[in-house]
Amino acid sequence: MHHLPNGTPTRFDYVLGGMGLSLVCGGLVGIASAVPIMLASSVASLVAAALLFVGSVGQF
Repeated sequence: MHHLPNGTPTRFDYVLGGMGLSLVCGGLVGIASAVPIMLASSVASLVAAALLFVGSVGQF
């Protein structure tokens, strides 16, 4: 069993951070460009779902 010091980010911390970053960037792209916000947020949601899938599959 691996023991990490307190406060050390885990793999899931990075996955959740990447998901949040993807969703925020999708919203910003939709607001700041000519891309419809629905399309930008949909692509960002797909990227976040892929990150969740890849991050959780690696644990099993």
